[in-house]
Amino acid sequence: MSNKIKPEEEDEVSLETLVETVYAEFDYIAEIHVDHLQTASEVTQLIITVHTGEAESYEDWLDVAPASHVSLTTDDGITFRAPYSVLASFSGPGHINGPEGTTVYTASNVLGSEPRDLSEGLRILQQKLNGFCPTCGESSENLRQHYHDQRKCAEAEMK
Repeated sequence: MSNKIKPEEEDEVSLETLVETVYAEFDYIAEIHVDHLQTASEVTQLIITVHTGEAESYEDWLDVAPASHVSLTTDDGITFRAPYSVLASFSGPGHINGPEGTTVYTASNVLGSEPRDLSEGLRILQQKLNGFCPTCGESSENLRQHYHDQRKCAEAEMK
């Protein structure tokens, strides 16, 4: 898949293309984390945080795509669409995964963390946005409630 965003897609970019574009922007990335902020059971915004020594500050907001919204077509054919922001930070990695956040990439040399390949991280993120627990595969309208009820799933997410 090309990381180039086509002009006809200016208002919307696919989630996978956006994350791959962000990944290609830097020579070294320790972690990429996606906050999928929710109101009730609906995701209302994505914030992609890139932890890299190449960031110019603690909060370096980036404009990596001309699109204002990110999209993802779910397994049942429904297109999810939400506004997004991209933030580069020189602060260290270490986000906690859960119902409202997913680490989609972790470098192999990050101490205290298991490395996560970008394709695996995107697969997990897509499962969550599709309403499925990435640990047990159970469908859930509310992952926060699922993690509360199923501690083993919540604990597996924190690894």
